[in-house]
Amino acid sequence: MATSALGQGAWEGKGPGGPWEKGQEFRERRGMMGPMPGSMMGDWAQRLNLTEEQTARLHKLRESYLKDTLVLRNELVIKRFDLRNFLANPQADPNQVLATQREVSGLESQLQERSLLYQLEMRQVLTPEQINLLAPGLFFRGFHGPRMMPGQGRGIGRE
Repeated sequence: MATSALGQGAWEGKGPGGPWEKGQEFRERRGMMGPMPGSMMGDWAQRLNLTEEQTARLHKLRESYLKDTLVLRNELVIKRFDLRNFLANPQADPNQVLATQREVSGLESQLQERSLLYQLEMRQVLTPEQINLLAPGLFFRGFHGPRMMPGQGRGIGRE
């Protein structure tokens, strides 16, 4: 247990010197508060030479995405905690564990679909030249920041 906890690294908010000790500006720059926070949006706007209109549209899309997915993201966190509790309980009913896993998978699927729709909406704001300036896979990861939900970090068997 100690090895996996330490293996996460301070950049994810664990241990001394993590982002929570470095202040709001550092957390925003690292993307810990969700898609395109604060200065991260400024970095993308500068790299892609976004117009003010594009920047405003991307902010509006972000707010809409976060609002639309809030309940879904919260449900997913709760179900993951439920699943973790079931797995820690040797007396847990296997059928209940499987049912909870199916619920987690369903919620993840819904969230992934909504995330893809969000990404497609963002692409409509950019010009083909701006999209070409982005490294493959970097655009949408950069706009979303690191994953924040439990169970999605590095761990055994994850790379």
